[in-house]
Amino acid sequence: MSEKAINRVLEIMDDINTIPRQSYHLEKIHSWLMDWGRSHGFDVKTDEALNILITVPATPGYENAPIVVLQGHMDMVCEKRPDVEHDFQNDPIISWRDGEWLRAKGTSLGADNAIALALSFELVTDSDAGHPPLEILITSDEEPGLIGAQNLQPGFLKGSVLMNLDSEDEGVFTIGCAGGMDTNIFLPIGREAVPAGYEVRELVIGGLEGGHSGVDIHIGKANANVLLVRAVREIADAIPGLRFGDLHGGTAHNAIPREARATVAVPFDRLGDLKKALETFAATVKVEIEAIEKNFETTLAPVELPPMGLFAIADALRVIDALRLIPHGVKAMSTEFEGVVDTSMNFAVLRSEERQVKVLTNRRSAVMSRGTDFSETMFGLARLYGGTYKTGNYYPPWEPRSSSEVLERGKRIWKELFGSDPEVEVTHAGLECGAIGSRFPGMDMISFGPTILQPHSPDERMHIPSVGRVRTFFRELLKSYKE
Repeated sequence: MSEKAINRVLEIMDDINTIPRQSYHLEKIHSWLMDWGRSHGFDVKTDEALNILITVPATPGYENAPIVVLQGHMDMVCEKRPDVEHDFQNDPIISWRDGEWLRAKGTSLGADNAIALALSFELVTDSDAGHPPLEILITSDEEPGLIGAQNLQPGFLKGSVLMNLDSEDEGVFTIGCAGGMDTNIFLPIGREAVPAGYEVRELVIGGLEGGHSGVDIHIGKANANVLLVRAVREIADAIPGLRFGDLHGGTAHNAIPREARATVAVPFDRLGDLKKALETFAATVKVEIEAIEKNFETTLAPVELPPMGLFAIADALRVIDALRLIPHGVKAMSTEFEGVVDTSMNFAVLRSEERQVKVLTNRRSAVMSRGTDFSETMFGLARLYGGTYKTGNYYPPWEPRSSSEVLERGKRIWKELFGSDPEVEVTHAGLECGAIGSRFPGMDMISFGPTILQPHSPDERMHIPSVGRVRTFFRELLKSYKE
């Protein structure tokens, strides 16, 4: 694979990364993608959910081949380091090469899933590439819950084979995935003014790696929301009279929270005790997580008096106890696929409003009944602590097929190219294949892609040599359909 060919793919990805594409704010990237397809002479259509379909004719000799759908999504998870100034709705993503890796400057890279579009666009603009008739399906708002894929209408696609380019391990073919559902919990609170003689501080949990709540959930990365409510509870036990208020942490349902913060207040003469209690907490947690989390830190900083006041004494510990019971991490491992997570929960987002604390959790499960049962525990927790709940963003699992022609074709071609068998897996991450398959029954599907590490975080990086190998495989797989 020539460096020139890889560079063509990365240049297209850089072009895509100049256009803001935060989930729920897709107007600019949608317009750019529509213009790209039309400017290259392809038929382009869109739907009410902002999904885009670019139809590409077969190259000579492939006219009788089945229509193949190349699928990726247009949005990205927007994460940045606390010290980085970046407006994801206006600023471009700037990438740079770190040896064999492509990274971004202080933000998530967006290789998830710009690389799918770049590989597809590079293919169909290369006059030397042979391929069947193609439909490039670019879905909207995948990251918040596969929203675009779940709103595809009958007849939008004609293809019978689908290649999803949203997997993140070179040499691994994905043939199934977990389903998922968000649950919002609302815990009521009262408010009271800061008592006279109290000092107010902002307690921050930070320096955590974060990551994808599907592919990284089993690694044991720390969750800032979990650590924040633990810290507040332990410090409250150590310092009678501690008051606290606003709790905030996390950014998205599918990102493990990296940072969280709370407003705390103590009598002036107990400020030293607050610092000591936090130091004790931090030292304990550091020992627990230092094998994975190298940069964990806690800070206390002066902060302005909270305009809404602190949580009422009658509500504060009830709320913190409820938050302490919210599960995070692996619930069950698969009994069919060794080493694969079956069911998990991400304590994703924590927010305080004037009269309630809001929590967003996301559970994933490959077995629908087990996932439903896990969600029921969240409903019970809300009821037990005087709160309410609301579900949303459900997406179905992608159940593996006992026989798949595109899988067998892919396995054969991979071994011919690289001399080894690819791995075949079911992933705990959510893929759009489940939603698409439920709307287009009988679709033969496979998912693959180059190696991407720590997606959904500022440490996201893509292995450049793997882009080249996946590009080669992708092209040979499509060429194999020539009669």
